[in-house]
Amino acid sequence: MDNQVIMDNYRVRRLFVRAARLESTVGYMVAPKHLSSRSLGRVGVVLYWVPGHGGDVWAVQHDNEDIGVYCYTELELVGELTHINPQGERT
Repeated sequence: MDNQVIMDNYRVRRLFVRAARLESTVGYMVAPKHLSSRSLGRVGVVLYWVPGHGGDVWAVQHDNEDIGVYCYTELELVGELTHINPQGERT
């Protein structure tokens, strides 16, 4: 996935992504629980990204609330969160 798709003026948009491949995590300085939450094919919402770590680290919250960390090259875009109006309708 193209890094520019995810970044919008240095802010992460609310994107649904899927872990399309798992690569090396050498250089990642994150809690072990976030490394163990990585799983191929999982879908989640991008929470934030941190530059460095041997490559940008993207925090993805999965449906069971755990957070896995991935490089943007491991992710594929599934969809973008749309605006929901006060009536609960997507616009």
